[in-house]
Amino acid sequence: MIYSWQTEQWQSIASLKQKDCLPHALLFHGSEGVGKTGFAQHLSRSVLCNKPGTEGVACGQCHSCRLVEAETHPDLVVIKPAPPEKSKSNKPVLNIRIDVIRHLCSRLSTTSQLGGYRVAIIENAERMVMQAANALLKTLEEPGQNTLILLVSSHPHQLPVTVRSRCQAIYCPQPDKPVALAWLESQGIQDAQRWLNYAHGAPLLAMQYAREQHAERQLLADALLASSNGKSSLSYVQKLADLPKEYTLVWLLDWIGDVIRLKQGKHDIALINEDFREKLQSRAEKSDIKRIFAYYDQICSYLRQDGIALNAQLLWENLLISWDDL
Repeated sequence: MIYSWQTEQWQSIASLKQKDCLPHALLFHGSEGVGKTGFAQHLSRSVLCNKPGTEGVACGQCHSCRLVEAETHPDLVVIKPAPPEKSKSNKPVLNIRIDVIRHLCSRLSTTSQLGGYRVAIIENAERMVMQAANALLKTLEEPGQNTLILLVSSHPHQLPVTVRSRCQAIYCPQPDKPVALAWLESQGIQDAQRWLNYAHGAPLLAMQYAREQHAERQLLADALLASSNGKSSLSYVQKLADLPKEYTLVWLLDWIGDVIRLKQGKHDIALINEDFREKLQSRAEKSDIKRIFAYYDQICSYLRQDGIALNAQLLWENLLISWDDL
């Protein structure tokens, strides 16, 4: 299925498919948590289906649909970032290697086994190493008949221009707030507004936070408020180091962003961490503005090193010490 806020994009794609004008390569981009991957999967089912129904929606009953559902369709390849071969790290850097892309290109160059489309979905496409991205170029330039390559990315600017220029970009927007809130509530999410704030308006990410990462967000809050509660923030280092830094660093960036808003005298402005407004206000009043912005830059620097293995324990020791010294 596609989500209600994707209807317009789907109608546009379905129209192209009906006119036999579907591009051979599409780049679905937008914020994390808006349903880009689901949209790409929906399209792959549609083009592989033997008897698509209204507006090109896959029937779900034919032989091809059953193979897709069982993840055994011979003409569908799904690629995701993976750890390096023989990696012994507990937290390896995930990427898409050149050998994986070469294998994909080899498969796409062969005849369709079921006589229809050959489809590839590359999730988190910005995770392709440079050699892998370069290996994909020839197939993007000369894809062959009935070949569809679907790239999905929350950070398309990290893809080489040579790759982006060979794909038709499809922007996947966030839904309007009332639509997102209604959807979250229909999924049984309590206090949907708070979780949507945490996810910057992305409903699927908000649902993930609410269902899976409530305790993790609270752990970060406890660490940041430890010194004001007479505790040592460093006692939380090991637990924070065990969490995925791609989420925790973004959450920390939200905290310092709230401090910046309050430091600038915007007391009535909405905060991401609204439930901690009083504590954040106190932090803003006691902190030096230069240190605040330096701390913001420090977090951004760590986020830019996402593809580099960092010592998580040292990272959090530095971040918590710096936070206490604001």
